[in-house]
Amino acid sequence: MSTPLAVVLAAVGGALIATQGALFGPFSERVRNVMVMALWVHVAGAIFAGAIVLLGRYELGITELRNAPWLLLAGVAGVGIVASVGAVVGYLGLGTTLAVLTGVQLLIALLLDASGILERTVELSPSRLLGAAMIVGGVLLVFGRGEA
Repeated sequence: MSTPLAVVLAAVGGALIATQGALFGPFSERVRNVMVMALWVHVAGAIFAGAIVLLGRYELGITELRNAPWLLLAGVAGVGIVASVGAVVGYLGLGTTLAVLTGVQLLIALLLDASGILERTVELSPSRLLGAAMIVGGVLLVFGRGEA
């Protein structure tokens, strides 16, 4: 994959996260339980992904999954993400919720990258630390809206 394509796909992912987050507030208010909302979100996602896999005739990767079943924890994390965002987006607002989520996500990602636990090590350089500090500073500015 080329770098420009990777950046475009990351931007699409960011747009989808914001769109999904915006839907979580009204969704969780209507079903009144974030775990029920998370269930329905994942059912819809599984149906959509299943259709793409079937239409594309993709291999399911069962052998690879048997060799690393712990990778399914990504789905558990997904439920936690959906439920936590759904629980707070109506209270904090979408912008603040995503700012906090992004700041924490970045800090954890930098630690995971530096640890090499994800099969690839990315050095914690001064420029990466400065960038992270700037983003966390931005999170604090967005969060400090005077209401809390």
